[in-house]
Amino acid sequence: MSMGAARQNGFTLLELLIGMVLLGMMLTLLFGGLRLGSRSWDSGEQRADETAQLRAIQGFIRRELGQALPLRWKKEVDTRLAFEGTSDTLKFVAPLPAQVSVGGLYLLGLELENADEGQRLIMKRALTEAATQDFSGLEQGEKSVLVDHVENMTISYFGSATAQGAPDWQDKWDDPQRLPLLVRIQVESSVGRGWPDLVIPVIMEKGCTWDSFHKRCVN
Repeated sequence: MSMGAARQNGFTLLELLIGMVLLGMMLTLLFGGLRLGSRSWDSGEQRADETAQLRAIQGFIRRELGQALPLRWKKEVDTRLAFEGTSDTLKFVAPLPAQVSVGGLYLLGLELENADEGQRLIMKRALTEAATQDFSGLEQGEKSVLVDHVENMTISYFGSATAQGAPDWQDKWDDPQRLPLLVRIQVESSVGRGWPDLVIPVIMEKGCTWDSFHKRCVN
């Protein structure tokens, strides 16, 4: 066998170097794709977790506000409904699920609170008592953090400003005798995705006109 034939059957140093470079490029592309796929998978799992958490929080708020009771403070001279709503706070009375607290009716308050990492959405709660006449018990009540990293929260109320007026969205609800028809909660997050608008129907009750002589509501 000739020397030329031997060289034709082997690889030159240049060919080996080119092959190693090509192999390195292929491995780089392969591992880069694996890393990208892994990050995409982790990102997808994180988004799924955030979506599930968001649904759970919104479901809890929807359930509680949907159970808001047209409770009236126990005063002979004032039958004001136990419901107060502004553009950034909401207070009402409703039962809590057994896994959250003991049974009974609770004063509940939804508001923003400042924290080290920014604002967070909290719910305050305090058990109602026979002598309860306002929401002052919430000041010393327990609180639960619902959402961290909140940029802003806006609450609005759908109903008529007067008994004969047409219903419309309002930035506060101070009618002492009627509940709003709907409550809309809009939350802007400082990180990640924002909330979809949460619109919740409220239990309806006929208006009350106080009869001071008989000490009861008349319609």
